[in-house]
Amino acid sequence: MEENNKGNLWRDTFKDVVISIIIVLVIFLSLYAYAQTWPPIVVIESGSMQHGDLSHIGTIDTGDIVIVKKVYSADDVVSYVEGRMKGYETYGDYGDVIIYKCHGELIIHRAIVYLHWNGKEWKIRGFENGNYPSWLHVTKDYITIDNVGYEHKKIIINLQKLNPNVVGKEGFITMGDHNLARFGPSAYDQSTSGFIPICPYLVNYNMIVGVARGEIPWFGAIKLYLTHTNTEEIPSNTNVNLAISLIVLVAGSVGIDYAIAHREEIKRKLRRLKE
Repeated sequence: MEENNKGNLWRDTFKDVVISIIIVLVIFLSLYAYAQTWPPIVVIESGSMQHGDLSHIGTIDTGDIVIVKKVYSADDVVSYVEGRMKGYETYGDYGDVIIYKCHGELIIHRAIVYLHWNGKEWKIRGFENGNYPSWLHVTKDYITIDNVGYEHKKIIINLQKLNPNVVGKEGFITMGDHNLARFGPSAYDQSTSGFIPICPYLVNYNMIVGVARGEIPWFGAIKLYLTHTNTEEIPSNTNVNLAISLIVLVAGSVGIDYAIAHREEIKRKLRRLKE
């Protein structure tokens, strides 16, 4: 009898492991089918996109996980200025957030404007006719965008410093939402005006891994703790929310296992209550 119980225990354990593996595979295959790139998710390792010091649902915070969706041309990415004209928002502000590679590093920042060099001057995609809204000011030397981000600051892009033979003749100016709020109007990634350039080139299509979509909050912090990566940048409420989520998941899993194992007993008790 005892041998039978041990055999059943091993079979049940093996079955649970196999089911768990199948579920994980189905999830990742589904993510890949949607994202069309591998890996289909990325963990946010810094606070450059945060809207404040705390984690918020709907913004990109340290310890979050986002899906990386492949794009097939630069036209698949909506810049901040284009999104503001259309009312198109992602992660708490206008335009798309892109994941791109520069000097071997992955950077996750918002696409602000797409510039292309016409041989004489820089032009902004979507505004080639020169009809600019009241919040967008363009001269030969500067692009100024008013009232941007969660702290409603302006962005000032110095076109004089963008040598097309150095930065490339077309691509995105990119910027972290939190970098604008913290460091001011020249804190875009390609800036050399008082801000260390995160990427000294315009972000062209070949550099783009994908656009950010969706959000799994807090759970990426587990990876950061295990790899000792920027743990000091994890928002304090992320730790609290992650702990609560893990407790709920464990309790829910135990509860489901108990209900399945004792389903007949639970049914009898429910019948007695009805009687």
